[in-house]
Order: sequence, then C-alpha cells, then structure tokens
Amino acid sequence: MEMLRNQLTMMIKPASAACNLACDYCFYLDTAHHREVGVLPLMKNEVADAIIQKSLAEAKHCSFVFQGGEPSLAGLSFFERFVEQVALRKSEEHTISYAFQTNGLKVDRAWARFFKKHDFLVGVSFDGSPRLHDLHRFDSQQKGSGRSVASALSLLKEEGVQFNVLSVVTNELAQNIKQAYTYLVNHEIYYHQYIACMDPLQDEKSYLSPDVYGRFLKELFDLWFASWQQGTPVSIRFFDNLVGMLAGYPPESCDMGGVCSVNYVVESNGDVYPCDFYCVDDQRLGNIGENSFAQLDAKRTELRFIEDSPNRTDDCATCQWRLLCRGGCKRYRSETGYKYCSSMQEFFPYAIQRLEMVA
Repeated sequence: MEMLRNQLTMMIKPASAACNLACDYCFYLDTAHHREVGVLPLMKNEVADAIIQKSLAEAKHCSFVFQGGEPSLAGLSFFERFVEQVALRKSEEHTISYAFQTNGLKVDRAWARFFKKHDFLVGVSFDGSPRLHDLHRFDSQQKGSGRSVASALSLLKEEGVQFNVLSVVTNELAQNIKQAYTYLVNHEIYYHQYIACMDPLQDEKSYLSPDVYGRFLKELFDLWFASWQQGTPVSIRFFDNLVGMLAGYPPESCDMGGVCSVNYVVESNGDVYPCDFYCVDDQRLGNIGENSFAQLDAKRTELRFIEDSPNRTDDCATCQWRLLCRGGCKRYRSETGYKYCSSMQEFFPYAIQRLEMVA
C-alpha cells in the first residue's frame, strides 16, 4: 500500500441534478442547464462499482460524499449496496468515511438508521427556520418544505445520527440571522454552515448583496462569540476555520485556501469534473469507468484549473487581511475581483480581536 495516496475524496451525484424541490436559487440545476445534457439518469451499479474499485486502488483513506441534486432519489437500496460493496472490497489497511448532503424530504426512520449504522455524516439543507426556509426552498407547486425538513432534523437527532445544517445566505436570511440562529440553537442544533448564495452562471440576478453580507457576518459573529463566552459553543464552519488559521493550521474548507484543491466530482453517468461548481462540458476531466486517476489529473492540469485559481488582483496582493481571506472561492469572482471583498473588509476589523482571543 506504500504507493497509495493517503487521502481521496470522491463527491458522487447518484441522481445527477434531479431533485424533489425546485429552489429558485439552486446553483447545481443552473450549472446542469449549461451542459449539453443537463439532468442525467440515475447512477447504474457498474458506475458505482468503478468508483469503489478505483478509489480503493488509489488511496488508503477513501471518503465517499454523496450529493446532488438530491441523492436520496437514487433510493436507499442503492446506498445499501454501495456500502456493502465497499465492505467486501476494502482491505484491513483501508479506512472509509461517508457523508451525505440532503434536502431531508425523503429522510424517514429507515434512512436515519442506515446513516447511524454506517457512521454517515449528514448535511441537511435548511435555511434557519421553516419560515425563512420556505422563501426559496419549495417544490414545483411552490409549496414550502420547511416543516418537513424540521421534522427530518428531529428524526436524525432521535436516532443519534451525526448531522449539521447548511443554510444558504440570501438577503432575507442575512437580515433575519438572529431569528435563524436562535431557532437552530433552541432546537439543540449546534453545527452550522452558512454559504453565501451563488449567482447564476450567466444571469444578472443576485440573491445576496455585499453590504448585506457584511452586516450578516458581523451579527452572526456576535451571536457565535456570545455562545462561546457562555460556555455553550456553536460550530460555524467559517469562524472555526478562521480560528484554526490564526492558530497556525491550514483551512479545511477548500474555498478558504486561496487556491483550488484536487477534487473529483462524479456525475451519475461516471463523468468526472474538478469541482462541484464547475460541472460543465468544457471542464470535464474524463469518465471514472474509462480513465485512470493519472489521466483525470493530467486533464485538470491541461485545463489549468488549479494553476489559474488564485485571486491575483492588486487589491488582494496588498490587503492586510489577505492571509485570512485569500481572495475567496473563484466561483464568487469576476474580472473585477471577489464579489464579497467589501464584506470581508468590513468584517475582519470588527471581529479580529475576538477571533484571536478564541484562537
């Protein structure tokens, strides 16, 4: 096993961009619409087997992360078989981890017990409270899903499943963050991720303005810091990463590294892309059933996906916050630079002393 990588993460889309919701801000459905074939059929067993076989032959620790669209649309039996095949094929030297990002609508007790049995870390997309959630996360009949997702969260907690909540930050959520944070904490949910809503690839529409985002970060930070001071800490991924960076550790969140990392996103037909945000035809690296990891890596290098990813604007180079901000994820950038530069310029002076205190 000496020649194997230590770590490999496979981001797998067994249901492609298919979803049982029709959220108006969905970045992946927008991305899929920019491919020649957008929503692909459900993943076949032979594609899943190729992912398992090649991953185990490539790395000692394999992390299989299922996302979508909505991955649960592939059916519980697909995942039961996947886990079974991994168990049959892995050696004693392998370690395996699983994660699953879901909108929660299909999560029942059978799903919850499956997640618990196989130590899945589950991310549930939930925008803070049922009322805020329903502003953007609805089905094709414009019916809200917030109460159903809240019930799924209760069920996961009841079954002892490890989970966190991922909230998409829009202007509405940002302006009501105290309500959202309080709702989650009151329901004993202490692991939060807040992701700035992504603009469509070729549309002028924007769901979150930089000035609103800056105010949001400051208000959320106040809430987070108060919880820490009271001895009831809440994990917020962005702040956790900043504390770690101040303590001398590299960020674990790829969007905070200042440069893209080596990723493999596998669509349901086996096509591989370098990033969840760039699953478009001209960024295709190959196919997991046809190409080796060496070939996939060579294609990524040919595309200069990582090499051209740092933000090289003059403002970034001279900014006093560059070692913490690092120019943001490139999906949030344009020719003029990082969309939320002004937000960070407002946030870091406000929070830095307290961040250093926590670090």
